[in-house]
Amino acid sequence: MRQAGVAAGNADTVGAATAVLQAGGNAFDAVIAAGFAASVTEPALSSLGGGGFLLAATAAGEATLYDFFVDAPGRGRPPERLEPAFLPVTVRFAGADQVFYAGWGSVAVPGCLDGYLHVHRKLGRLPLGEVVAPARELAARGTIVDATQAKLMALLEQILTLSPEGRAIFAPHGV
Repeated sequence: MRQAGVAAGNADTVGAATAVLQAGGNAFDAVIAAGFAASVTEPALSSLGGGGFLLAATAAGEATLYDFFVDAPGRGRPPERLEPAFLPVTVRFAGADQVFYAGWGSVAVPGCLDGYLHVHRKLGRLPLGEVVAPARELAARGTIVDATQAKLMALLEQILTLSPEGRAIFAPHGV
C-alpha cells in the first residue's frame, strides 16, 4: 500500500498535490503540482516569477539538489549600461516600518518555472498537463485566501499594486 503526506500553506495547494498523487503521480509530480498551485493560492510567498531549490532523493537513493534560484538581470554588462529604477515602498509591520525598494530595478530573472519543468523532465511520472491541471483549475475558479495570506498580502499591498498589471490582478476593483 502506497502512503504519502502533503503539507503546504493552503488547503488548495495540498489538494493539488494530493490529486496528482491519486492520479498515479510520484512525489516529484506532487511537489511540482504544489509549486504551480502555490503560485495561485499563496502569491505573497510563492510564484513562478521567483526562485527556489529542491532537494530530491530518489527511490534508488540518489540525492540531488536542484538550484533554480533567481539570477540578476544584466549580469556581465558594464555598469554604465544598467539603468535600474527603484521606488521606495514602506511596509508597515506590527513593530516597525521598513522601506523596501521595488520597481524594475528590483526584478530578478525567475528560476521557478524552468526549475519545475527541469525536475519534471528528470523525475516526473505523469504528463505535464496532468501535473499542472489542478493549478490551472484553481487559476480559473479562484481560491480562498486564508487569514495568514491575507495579512501578508495586506503588508505587501503597495508592492503588489505598484504597476497597472499588479493592480489588475490584486486589486481589480480598486485599492
